[in-house]
Amino acid sequence: MTASRSPASRHLTPLVLALAAGGVLGTPLSAQYFGRNKVQYETFDFQVLRTENYDVYYYPEEQVAVRDAARMAERWYSRLSRIIDHRFENKQPLVLYGSHPEFQQTVTTGSDIGEGTGGFTEAFKRRVVMPLAGSYEETDHVLGHEMVHAFQYDIAGFGRGGAGGLEAAARRLSVPLWFTEGMAEYLSVGPIDPHTAMWVRDAALTGEIPTIEQMTYNTRYFPYRWGQALWAYIGGRWGDAVVGQILKQVGQGVPYEEAFERILNTPLEEISEDWHTSIRRPYLPLLNERKEAREIARPLITQRREGGQVNLVPSLSPDGRYVAFLSELDFLDVELYLADAETGEVI
Repeated sequence: MTASRSPASRHLTPLVLALAAGGVLGTPLSAQYFGRNKVQYETFDFQVLRTENYDVYYYPEEQVAVRDAARMAERWYSRLSRIIDHRFENKQPLVLYGSHPEFQQTVTTGSDIGEGTGGFTEAFKRRVVMPLAGSYEETDHVLGHEMVHAFQYDIAGFGRGGAGGLEAAARRLSVPLWFTEGMAEYLSVGPIDPHTAMWVRDAALTGEIPTIEQMTYNTRYFPYRWGQALWAYIGGRWGDAVVGQILKQVGQGVPYEEAFERILNTPLEEISEDWHTSIRRPYLPLLNERKEAREIARPLITQRREGGQVNLVPSLSPDGRYVAFLSELDFLDVELYLADAETGEVI
């Protein structure tokens, strides 16, 4: 790897289209003039770390962590290019910030970035822009997720042929969020994920597993989790190679429904039914053997007992006497509270 200096303004052009990652639904971000109306509290002395497949934009304060992130990025490129069977013609731009507050000051997009956005990939120049997360594990996950989007954009033809090419690419990649975000989660997390398993298990218990059609048209079904579950089923049944094959069909302008049928030789409706069966078969027997929470425990902190409408991430003290939890108990802000673990009384 070699590093060279380069002013950020020469490389960070206006955002045309973006997908957000890190647990937040992706939304299109409007094109604006470079840096327009964006408040910056700090000046970043961007340099470029050049690796085999990336130009990594960073500032010297984060050099050690950035070199580790660059190694992660190369591993992701090696893995994804093999699974998807596609390589980029040019190096992949990767813009790294040292923290989320610094990331929120980025001028690669004129739009505001919320606290829940872990990173984004803009379409026209295929740039991945993200902060270093609190742990290497999360940085690796977001980087892998966003790199899948970079492959999706490149295969669809974003950034080729000016505005007309951009419009054509957007039409080719006009697919449901479960397709793009679910694929990014599956290829970056894998088939087994406790968050997704929780959603799937609950749906099996209540009999509310969504069909692919419902996932497409009903925003009630979170595309990250359900899309990941569907792609995990497809990858497990037909092999991961079909993920790239389907994506390439869509990138050539084939409607996603037809692409599934061409590659898997199975109608999408039948895939949906078989997927449901694959969920019910392992989960329902397990649920039948488990007692409900009310049978083995009692509610301690709920909306009606000491808590607010939102009570999250409870954590017991080492001696078991206290429980800490997050809640908007006093007003609108979510804050940290401490309660007696026996009575639930907020201390």
